[in-house]
Order: sequence, then C-alpha cells, then structure tokens
Amino acid sequence: MHVTLRHLRAAVSLGREGSFRRAAQALHMSPPALSLAISELEHQLGVTLFDRTSRSVTPTELGVAFVAGAARVVGDFDNLVQEVGDVAQSRRGRVVVSCVSSLAGRVMPLAIQACSRRHPQVEVVVRDDVAQQVLASVRARDVDFGLTIAPRELEPGLAFEALREDPLYVVCPRAHPFAALEQVRWSDLSGESLVTLSTTSGSERVISDELARQSVQPRRNTPASHLATVWGMVEAGFGISVLPMIGLPVAGHPKVVSRPLVQPTLSRVVGTCRRTDRTLSPAASALLEAIREVLRTYAIETEVQGGARSGGRPRPPAQRRRAAR
Repeated sequence: MHVTLRHLRAAVSLGREGSFRRAAQALHMSPPALSLAISELEHQLGVTLFDRTSRSVTPTELGVAFVAGAARVVGDFDNLVQEVGDVAQSRRGRVVVSCVSSLAGRVMPLAIQACSRRHPQVEVVVRDDVAQQVLASVRARDVDFGLTIAPRELEPGLAFEALREDPLYVVCPRAHPFAALEQVRWSDLSGESLVTLSTTSGSERVISDELARQSVQPRRNTPASHLATVWGMVEAGFGISVLPMIGLPVAGHPKVVSRPLVQPTLSRVVGTCRRTDRTLSPAASALLEAIREVLRTYAIETEVQGGARSGGRPRPPAQRRRAAR
C-alpha cells in the first residue's frame, strides 16, 4: 500500500469542498489531477471513499471517517513543519559547549552576549575544562561542539576549524626584573621559577617544546590545571608564567604585568572541534557564528613599559614563527 500525503490532502480538500473543481482550486491543481489522486487512493485502500454524481460528490460512510482522520494527520504534519521552521528561523534551543578555561572566561561571555542579542531564545551551557577533556566530550557526543586548541593529532571522525592564532606572553609580578622590559626572550627564562598549565592543556606542549628546543632550564616548574590557579600563584610571587594572550590578566592589574615573548614569537591555534557525523542544530550554528565573530575581532589590552597599552597584536608574519600543532 502506497498512500502519500498528496492523496490525504486530496481527500481532505474534496471532503471539505464537495466539488472536484473547488477542491482542485484550493490545492492549486487541475480537476483531472485531483480525480486521479482520489482514484489512486481508493485503489490503494480497496474501498470507495466518495460517491460521485454529475452534480455532487459525497463522502461514503467510510469516507467520512477517513477524511476526518486524514485531516488530523495532515494538520499534525503541517504543525510539525511549521514548528521546525520556527525553530530554524528563531534559532531557539539549548547548546552545550566544552571549552578550555582561558576561552571560557574571556571569549564565551562575549559570544553568548552577541548570540543573545540576535537570538534571545538560545540557551547556552558552558563546560569549563582542559583541552584533552574537551576532545573527549566532543567524541562522546556529550556536547554540541568544543572550543579549544588545535590538537597535535586529530582522531578520525573529528574536525577542527582554526579561527585565530593566540600569541604567547610572559606574566610576572610587578617587582620582577622582566617588568622593566618591553619584551622577553625565551632564553631569558633559564633559571626562573615557572608556573605552567599542566600537560592536559593545549598550550603546554607549545611551551614545553620551545623550552626544550632552546635548552632552557627553569629553576622550578610547577604545573597547575586551571588558569585561575596560575594567576594566583604568579600574583603571590611564587614564580612567572607563560600564557596565551587570551589568558592574560587585564591591563592595570595591581600585582602582575605581561610582556611579549620573542625570539621566536610563538602562538597557539584556537578554534572549534566537532564530530563530522553530527549536524549542528540551528541554535548551535547561531552560537558558532557569534564565536567566529568574537575571535576575529578579539583583543585584550596588555600593559607595556611606561604604562602604555597595546592590543596584544602579534608581530608581522616575517618575524613570527607559528607554533606547530
């Protein structure tokens, strides 16, 4: 049996209008085409739904019941299509994002605000985590997508979209000798006490690889899992740190300052990670659009010598070396 929505609409319209001509006009089709649809429907069902005379068309007793049921089915279908269309147009829904801590605290608030202005019915849940767990959450389908650092190797079934480079800086107490400099070389870090993000962070491998490449030997290296812990330890004078621009304390911080790291200037790559076999919902797509816009224009003020402020822009490409993924 092959009964289609076209057959149901034909029966509902004919039952309502009582005329092939008027029913065909309502459906924007010709009377012969409508007549054929009704004949096909009756053939498929094996019953007569309408008694026809030269002057009228009247539903049979079974036809009355069928038209009533078909009207409910067609109505439910039309309501479903309208509801889905409304969701797509309004971008309403719930979005869950797994995000590394530096981006969760700086980028996500701006992106959520931008998304809410355009699509107030989008609800966003942010899960603050380390880079490895972000990938695990995406892989397990626990989140719609992740906002993280480019992984060294990407598992099959996952896709990473690079959105911007995020240069590395040294962060130190105001009393530290580095605070008097405009920029700091990687080689200057030898003998310093470092507070770094742990190996589960996306930035750690970029930093550790460069320290090893330049044979830099810190006096002490203390790993911490969360950005707030790193900030607190540097503020307390426990040591200095190397952090990406988006993870820096803001300009005017009472206890710490940041300086560009040079020779070479390195960056981590920031972007989104998602499953290749999962289509984003309209709400998730709306949030992703906002994240792209924020990262395209994002700049944090960083304090340089003499109290001047800079947007933390990286040096020209010829003087920079992009960090390996």
